[in-house]
Amino acid sequence: MAGPWPALYLDDEDAIIASDLHIGLEDERELMGIHTPKTTFPQILEQVLTPIKHYNAKRIVILGDLKHEFGRPSEPEWWGVKKLVKTIREMGCEPELVRGNHDNYIMSVLSDLGVKVHDPALILADSECVLMHGHTVPPPPEIVRARILIIGHEHPSITVRDGLGVKHRYKIFLSGQIGAYHVIVLPSNSPFSFGSDMNETSPKHRLSPILKNRDLSEMIPYLLEIGIAVKEFPQMKYFQL
Repeated sequence: MAGPWPALYLDDEDAIIASDLHIGLEDERELMGIHTPKTTFPQILEQVLTPIKHYNAKRIVILGDLKHEFGRPSEPEWWGVKKLVKTIREMGCEPELVRGNHDNYIMSVLSDLGVKVHDPALILADSECVLMHGHTVPPPPEIVRARILIIGHEHPSITVRDGLGVKHRYKIFLSGQIGAYHVIVLPSNSPFSFGSDMNETSPKHRLSPILKNRDLSEMIPYLLEIGIAVKEFPQMKYFQL
């Protein structure tokens, strides 16, 4: 992990890996009549830029859902994406995107900005990694000669109960073996998106086909308190409520 932030750092690649920024989500909610007291974009920016600064990384790969709206980018999305790319480059880092299911029409925006887009996956041969958003099935590992699969899309979280019986929900990283891959699932960078509660959501209702109907009991959750701490917890089988 890249410290207490929803991102990974791959030392061999000198790259930060982040996922699911969903820029523009708050504007969609405003249109639905759901008011947010302050913009979340500065929080998203901080969560992306802090690991870059800490590791002096020269590359950041966003695993899909850079923007939120399924259709053409709204004005806030267009502004937010441009601001994000500009700020990342001012730090001497180059952004790339692995296309996600929310990134329809994103090609025109990123083409204007000169940002590289990978669809459906980015293969990092030196690190034996496949980077995908997670909404599609990965290639067979023997074909791409990889053993690690890093995805987003699921927005994993977990619910724990304290000594008084009160439930608390945390974003998590999820790590473990699924089939032939060691799979790492990244939490969302959007403050609004806690996503799938991995110990309360039925396996058949999970979002990613990589995780749906899979036994995740042996996988390890890493609980994340953004900006404060990330901590390894026991296997998922100990979190059934």
